[in-house]
Formats: sequence, C-alpha cells, structure tokens
Amino acid sequence: MSEREKPSWRERDRKKDGSAHRRDESAPRGAPARVATATAQYKRQLDALFDRGEVPEHLKDKLPAPDASGGDPEAKERVRLTRAVRQAPSGPELVKALDALREKLGAVPEELELVLRFLEHPKDAVLAEALTHIEHAVEMGNPLPKTARKTFVTRLDGITVTSFDPRVQARAAALVAKLR
Repeated sequence: MSEREKPSWRERDRKKDGSAHRRDESAPRGAPARVATATAQYKRQLDALFDRGEVPEHLKDKLPAPDASGGDPEAKERVRLTRAVRQAPSGPELVKALDALREKLGAVPEELELVLRFLEHPKDAVLAEALTHIEHAVEMGNPLPKTARKTFVTRLDGITVTSFDPRVQARAAALVAKLR
C-alpha cells in the first residue's frame, strides 16, 4: 500500500467522531426532555400547594376540603417564615430571617432542623435558647438525625470559641462531649 491509500490520523479521528456509538452528551435524547418538563410542572404544583394552598386537580378528591376562610393566615405566615429561614444563605439574610421567625413564634422553634440554623445566630441569648432545645432532645433520648449530627457538633464547637458568654460556651462544650 502506498502512503496515499492509507487514511490520515485526522481522517480516522473524524470517522470516529461521527460514529453511531459516540453521541454528543450535551444533545438532548428524546424522553429526558419530557421527564424534565413533567418534573418542573410537578414542582410548580407543589410550590402552589405549600405557598398558596392551591390543591392540584388530581388531589382534590383525596384531600379534605379546605374551609371557606382559605386557611389560617397565622399558619401561612409561619410556613413563609420557616421557608425563608431554610432558604436563606448564611450571614445577615439568615439573621434577619431567624429574627423574624423568632419574633413571630415568641421563641426559638423546637424543630431540630431549624434549631441547627439558629446555632448560626450571633446573639448569645438566641444561642442559649437553641442550646436548651438540643439539651432537651438529648436528655429525652431523641437522637439527632445521623446526617445532621456532625453538623451540630461542628456548629457547637464553633460556639465554644465564638460566644462571648462563658455559660453558653460551657453548655455548648458539654453538648459536644455528649454527642461525640
């Protein structure tokens, strides 16, 4: 064979790139686009249900009928404030959301997921309330979720260093010892 009859490396690579078994990963493949649309629609329906209380058509016969008042405005406000706390990034936005929820409820809520967020608050009085909830959960034998235990310990370790109140520091250190 002569040199001209053999394909060049460039030509070989070009043939490989065009083969049927190699596809462009960024190109959509039929069904997933439809699934993504259905998922987005489902998420919109869930948001409408939890934010505005709008029940999707397919669930109306399965759920109890809402009262004529359209739901408790107090409960809706609590849900909105709780969602704001969960979605807030750390920093001033989180502190503002935490303060709004605490003001609405009159205290730090007992839900451990929210208590974890309250451990990021800069005020020692708020930290002391959050520590009370954690101490109560540990004393009652309610273990912290395994996925969040490490995060609780890390945040409590941070409080032992950053808090200005020695009582809060001591309580946080005692909880770290119990949780490890």
